Amino acid sequence: MRPRVALGPVAAVGHSPVRFATVESSDGGTMTDIRPYLAWLSKHADELPPGARAFALHPEHYDFSHEWCPRSASFDRMSTRHTDDGVEVTLVLAAWGGAPPEFVVRYHGVSHVELDGDQGDGMRSNLMVDELLPHADGVSHELEFTDRTITVVARDLTAGWRGKAGADSPRDLGDDDGEMNLATLVWHLRHLPRTLVMDDSFATLAAFVGGFDWARDRLLPDFSWWLHDRLGFANLGWDSQIIQVVVPPERQHVTRRELTAEEDAAACALALDLLSTYLAERGEVAG
Repeated sequence: MRPRVALGPVAAVGHSPVRFATVESSDGGTMTDIRPYLAWLSKHADELPPGARAFALHPEHYDFSHEWCPRSASFDRMSTRHTDDGVEVTLVLAAWGGAPPEFVVRYHGVSHVELDGDQGDGMRSNLMVDELLPHADGVSHELEFTDRTITVVARDLTAGWRGKAGADSPRDLGDDDGEMNLATLVWHLRHLPRTLVMDDSFATLAAFVGGFDWARDRLLPDFSWWLHDRLGFANLGWDSQIIQVVVPPERQHVTRRELTAEEDAAACALALDLLSTYLAERGEVAG
């Protein structure tokens, strides 16, 4: 289904289309109060899909004093692509200050897009505030800019910086070298697995991700510790921690290849959910 795009009148000065935060404009400038949304988020974050939840909870997202906060990045472009898995929309913001050049939000399984405001090519339209809210179709991302608002409803999203801000920038996704990054790999394993692996087993998934990590040397050691903080299993590799979650207590000793069909499916789904959350927290965007 193609997303509906609705173009409307310019939003009134001082009006805030977001549900919880407030944006008040005057001759003296603009005041944004994000505290009501953060209070809501502290109680309802688990209702968001994994990628949206990670983006909403990322400590830099709403830290307006941080140079990598996307607030004040300006609208640059928005594109739509129709894929076998549904509609994908990409929103690109042009950064400023010490941040990498672009902030990219990729929406997967898009069901609705709405634009309201001045669509001209005049002055730069800066992001004032955005909110991610649960929706029957996944997540609703509502963004208020200085001269327009954008709302996208999608199954989920990934978000992060793209490009090089400097030699030590942890937001350098390394996607200028033509190689598939980890977020793209996980997206394909979830939505188009037969492009990468030959069967649906957790053993094959774990071996493939492990081989990719060995070749790129950037994910698994830290991912295992990240999982330990959330799952509580010490001194275990990431794949073994996943197995401990999906099998009953009397089967804690089983290996990857000894999982039942139900355990296999649960392990694959959980692994891809956790990998997606881990990468989204680090700003990796599926390309």
